[in-house]
Amino acid sequence: MNIPTDSSTLRLDRKYCTLFYASRGTAIISTQGNILITAADPCLAGIALNSRTFITEGECHVLPQGGWIRLQASGTETAAGLVLAPTANRLVTLWQRWLRRARQPLPLRS
Repeated sequence: MNIPTDSSTLRLDRKYCTLFYASRGTAIISTQGNILITAADPCLAGIALNSRTFITEGECHVLPQGGWIRLQASGTETAAGLVLAPTANRLVTLWQRWLRRARQPLPLRS
């Protein structure tokens, strides 16, 4: 699976896993079955598994940091899910810049 840019649907089997790189804020939603989410330690070059999260049907998990993520069906059945990449809201970014500039003191004129 490639890096999700908007949203991606996936079907998972217990025998196989899906490995991809995701950015911080990516949401993983289980639409069917149980999904095991495993994140790799960002400091290591290899895939040393650091944290594991288990979500059931209807639950969502948002990644607190970016990195390599492995998804696998948990249990005896297959699972399905939705991966939503974080969106960059351009209007909010511009508004935050304007607010920072508005808070800066004005230069003194002599």
